[in-house]
Amino acid sequence: MVSKTLSEQHLKAICDVLADTNKGLTRTEITNLLNQCKVELVEDGRSNKGYIHTFGLSKSKWLYNCFVMEINNKQSFENIYLFIEKAMDPVSYTSEKKRDKFDFLFEELNKVLLLSGLLITNEGKLIPAERAKTLDEVDRRVNSLKKHLYNRAIHQEVTKYCIKDYLRKDYYDAVFESAKGLAERVRIISGLTTDGGALFQKAFSKNDPYIFFNGLSTANEISEFVGLKELLEAIFHLVRNPAAHTPKVNWKVDETKALDILTVISFAHKYLDECHRIPTK
Repeated sequence: MVSKTLSEQHLKAICDVLADTNKGLTRTEITNLLNQCKVELVEDGRSNKGYIHTFGLSKSKWLYNCFVMEINNKQSFENIYLFIEKAMDPVSYTSEKKRDKFDFLFEELNKVLLLSGLLITNEGKLIPAERAKTLDEVDRRVNSLKKHLYNRAIHQEVTKYCIKDYLRKDYYDAVFESAKGLAERVRIISGLTTDGGALFQKAFSKNDPYIFFNGLSTANEISEFVGLKELLEAIFHLVRNPAAHTPKVNWKVDETKALDILTVISFAHKYLDECHRIPTK
């Protein structure tokens, strides 16, 4: 769990997002989460029958008051951060109609959190991040990321490895982890346990393959099959191996180069979508 504290302004902004009238958590959802996190519920101005009086607190103000009392009583933000993680647990948004809510909370929370030196990952984990100093920087790191990944149709097998590092502006880890993800995908498909060149050469051997995605019966099919193997090897030679053997401080990659690399890795994953294990292997 992160140990940072939040300013009053940041805490209010987080509550405004979580309890947004249109796309945020409902009062019932907030109540359930507060109970799960053992955060005491303060009076919200509602009658016993559930009707809100004219002096009743908004969801956002009520949540903020609950958080403030928790912080004052325990001198800790631990349960506040636990609440955020539980609120962003992907398992709560598996239905199609709830995806928009998750996307809204994910993007808007990260706009606030990045200004505090934190971010929420798409796995629902709160982690430290390089603190954004301006709203323009926040937009570049949140809105720009979403737009770039959408426009390039980046494969989900890439985004699941890279998105938290990309938001942290850690392009080194973003491309390194995504490249390693290719080998893991090939291992899962083929059942092999090796890595790198040895893995790709054995999995895509023309004479004794462990993986197929075409009949290998024509020159074009053989060329395409060999081409995928060589693409995977090239990615490892250009990205994974240099990153693995070069001190992080000396391996320079900017946002544009990172996106280009992630696009190539995404292209390889789209081929792997069509791959299957040879039945006899």
